Amino acid sequence: MLKRLAAFALSSALGLASALADAPLRSEVVVARDIVTIGDFYPDAGRFADAPLFRAPDLGTGGSVPADLVANRARDAGYKQATTDGLTQVYVRRDATRIDALRIEDEVRAELIRRNPYLETADIELSLSGFSGTRFADPAASEPVAIENLVWQAETGRLDVSILLSSGTTNETIRLRGKAIEYVEVYAPAERIDRGTVISKGDLTIMKLPRNRVTERMITDLEEAVGLAAKRGLRPAAPLQTADLQPPVLVGRGDKVTLIYKVPGMTLTAQGQAIAQGGKGDIVDIINLQSRRTVSATVVSRGRVVVDAGFRRIASLEEAR
Repeated sequence: MLKRLAAFALSSALGLASALADAPLRSEVVVARDIVTIGDFYPDAGRFADAPLFRAPDLGTGGSVPADLVANRARDAGYKQATTDGLTQVYVRRDATRIDALRIEDEVRAELIRRNPYLETADIELSLSGFSGTRFADPAASEPVAIENLVWQAETGRLDVSILLSSGTTNETIRLRGKAIEYVEVYAPAERIDRGTVISKGDLTIMKLPRNRVTERMITDLEEAVGLAAKRGLRPAAPLQTADLQPPVLVGRGDKVTLIYKVPGMTLTAQGQAIAQGGKGDIVDIINLQSRRTVSATVVSRGRVVVDAGFRRIASLEEAR
């Protein structure tokens, strides 16, 4: 029994000694701070982990450190188990957030939309000058890139921006100039549309124009055009305007029509011939083929017009019968 206890004690002591002597050294170290500590090199440094050994490289850069120098400094700082673990060099790299022109554009676009909620990301064309290449920001910063100031003139698109780049111990202010053009969707003929053609959804396509080139007369809502007819031949890729459209012609010049005359208690009809063309709601002159008189009537549907008794030139249908 005593022999077994002695063997166990010896085994435990050897294991403890082995554990104390075992201090693995990392071959590569990545740090986010400006100081490299014992714990960065030795993962099992325990209470010595936060002891500083070296100043870290600049953001986004790295370099090699002799392993024996690391071990010596760690031992001098109190971590006596530090060894080279068979290494000759340890590579130390300072972590960083890469900031390039695309990242800057994304940040500016996001801030522009935050300040102008009616804008859509896809409708903004952004161009900036004053930043090139790649910079490195502190990854530990709450905002590696912060928009300090942004002035945008929506009418001209002019944009002035100040950006604060967090670079660890120092911050860098970058001033940018450029343009942010808002584009608006308008509709245009996909192909040539002949005069009189009734517009359907398939006849139109979307095109984008800078907002300062879009007028109130341009069609921005598809429903404003569908069902109307082209007043004239329309060219493809030319913005469609309200003046290009009219209600479909329901009564053509020279067409035979049905004249409808309503009086209290009865409705009278007669045959007529249109002197002019018109769409729904248009007032056109019609020759009453029975009385040979000209009356003014409102187009209500294809080939049908209603006589308004208030027009002076009306010829009574009752007299014509």
